[in-house]
Amino acid sequence: MSDRELKAGTNLYFGAPAKPLPDVTIKAITQVVKRVPDILEAHLPQCFIEGEKEARQVLVVGVKSSDDIPRVGETLMHKLASTLSQGELEFIDVMPFESGLIPAGVRKAGCQIFSSETKPWWKIW
Repeated sequence: MSDRELKAGTNLYFGAPAKPLPDVTIKAITQVVKRVPDILEAHLPQCFIEGEKEARQVLVVGVKSSDDIPRVGETLMHKLASTLSQGELEFIDVMPFESGLIPAGVRKAGCQIFSSETKPWWKIW
């Protein structure tokens, strides 16, 4: 699997998938995401990248800090590769963001599959 960087200013359009992945695939991806430390949230929206021919369903993950992206991305891709090779889906594009910088369209699509439990400071015990 290879990394691909989008040019600054590339327009991304997110929405609910027209043809969502099968439930079994979504559950498998969710289980992988849960096993990767430092992922705060994960979504499976459809994404159209300006200049591409078609939209595709992508995995958007939010992490605490942009410094976490390389490590989390590598761990996630490794775990996804072994999981996806066992099903119908061969790969999925992963789009990591610092959690506070996830595009609004991702959350508006309503395709969240994971959210880490954040406890109020008075419930940390």
